Amino acid sequence: MRKIVLIILALFICAPAFAKHKKRKKKKKQAVSSVSSVTMRRTACFGRCPDYSIKISSNGEALYTGMRFVEDSGVYTKNIGVEKAMEIINQFVTYRVDTCSNVYHNRIPDLPGLMYTIVYSDSTKEIRNAHFGPPYLKGLATSMDEIGKKPDASWKKL
Repeated sequence: MRKIVLIILALFICAPAFAKHKKRKKKKKQAVSSVSSVTMRRTACFGRCPDYSIKISSNGEALYTGMRFVEDSGVYTKNIGVEKAMEIINQFVTYRVDTCSNVYHNRIPDLPGLMYTIVYSDSTKEIRNAHFGPPYLKGLATSMDEIGKKPDASWKKL
C-alpha cells in the first residue's frame, strides 16, 4: 500500500515538469506566417568595416539603415514585393533559426559583428555574433545583402 501511495505522490510531483516540457516544444515551432520581420545588422570593426542594417518585413517593405563607413548613410526604404520578402523569411524558417543560441562567443575581437533579430507574432529572437554560429547564418546574411547592401535609385531616402 505504501508503494502505491509513493508512486501516486511521485506522479503528482513530476506532472508539472512534464506539462512545462510540452509547452516549450510547442512554442519552439514557428511558422512562416508568424514571422513579421527579419533584421540583419553588420557592425563596425576596429578598422573601416561598414556598419549598416537591413530589415525585411513580411509585407514586402525593406529598410536599409547605413550608419558608418558606408557610401550611402541614412535611412532608405523600398518595396521588394511580398514574394521576395517571403522567400527570404522562409529561409530563416527552413533553417530553424528559432533553435539557434542567442549569443555565439566571439573569438576574434577585430571581426565585425553579425546580428539578427527575428520578430514573430508573439515573440522576438535575437542572435549575436552569428559569424561563430552555424554556417547557414552567414549564407542568410549574403541573401539579405543582395537586397540592399548599397541603395540604388529604386530606394527612397527617408
